[in-house]
Amino acid sequence: MPELKDKTPSATYKKSARIISDYENDMIFEQPREGLLKQEFTSYEVQENGNIKIVKTTRKYHPIGDGYDDVTATEILAV
Repeated sequence: MPELKDKTPSATYKKSARIISDYENDMIFEQPREGLLKQEFTSYEVQENGNIKIVKTTRKYHPIGDGYDDVTATEILAV
């Protein structure tokens, strides 16, 4: 298996629903907008020991106001 290198995310978005932020999840998810309820991002990674690591991040937007809550869950599938 080829050696995997760590990568630091870097992004700039020109869409009005996105912002430039030091908070990593803001580079994945949109900022609150009318009608937006929830967004999810799932990452699947093969670990050195052969297990599969699943990381799921969910952003739920508050129905009233401009807020949101981010939740990250990690699951390990042993192979």
